[in-house]
Amino acid sequence: MEAIDLFVQPKPLLSSTIERIAKTGELRCKQRTLARNDYLFREGDDIHSTFYIQRGMVRLYSDTPDGYSKTVFFHKAGTLIGFQGFQHTEDRKPSILNARATTTVDLLEIDGQVFGEYLREHGDVCYAMAQYLFEMMALQTREAVNAAIYPVLQRFAALLLTLMNEFGAAHAPAIVPFSNDELAEMLGVHVNSITNSVSALRKAECVERQRGALVVTDFKKLKSVAENLIVKK
Repeated sequence: MEAIDLFVQPKPLLSSTIERIAKTGELRCKQRTLARNDYLFREGDDIHSTFYIQRGMVRLYSDTPDGYSKTVFFHKAGTLIGFQGFQHTEDRKPSILNARATTTVDLLEIDGQVFGEYLREHGDVCYAMAQYLFEMMALQTREAVNAAIYPVLQRFAALLLTLMNEFGAAHAPAIVPFSNDELAEMLGVHVNSITNSVSALRKAECVERQRGALVVTDFKKLKSVAENLIVKK
């Protein structure tokens, strides 16, 4: 079940190929570990690498002129992030987004030029890469449509359900380890909208607030709020 389109899903062929050719040394890459809230890269950085997430989650987001931020994607284990290295050196532009670890992250940093050459020589992997990039475009388009159509409360309930699914919480009570500010950044709304949504869901008896986290107390009631945004896979 995917309740809101923020989480990039791995493509098995692409993921298994990256794992294999990294082990055989066909790609120049190095192992890295990020602690929670460490930056993988920031807006304005000149990125020459592609990053393959082996464990954990990375948030890709943009800063807004009014001091807030908007989540573009969450990248999970088995996904790739950072493609500026595919550009010609003379045309390369700095990153317009920030990438920051949401959890502890293990990843492979892959030389972008070598990765590009590998894709040119292996059509099946190149096709899998094209599918992966198209899916990211489709996710962003659907999320933009959802933001235009559905009220914040409904989208917020859907986000909570998605987070529960991503963290493997199948039953209530379940903890959502994010503050109102962090949840507002995920949806790209003002924190007051999240505060009001939390109050509404508390009145509906499906969540409770703890310090720095929300506790989902009733999945069924929460789903009833978000049901038009729930997509079964």
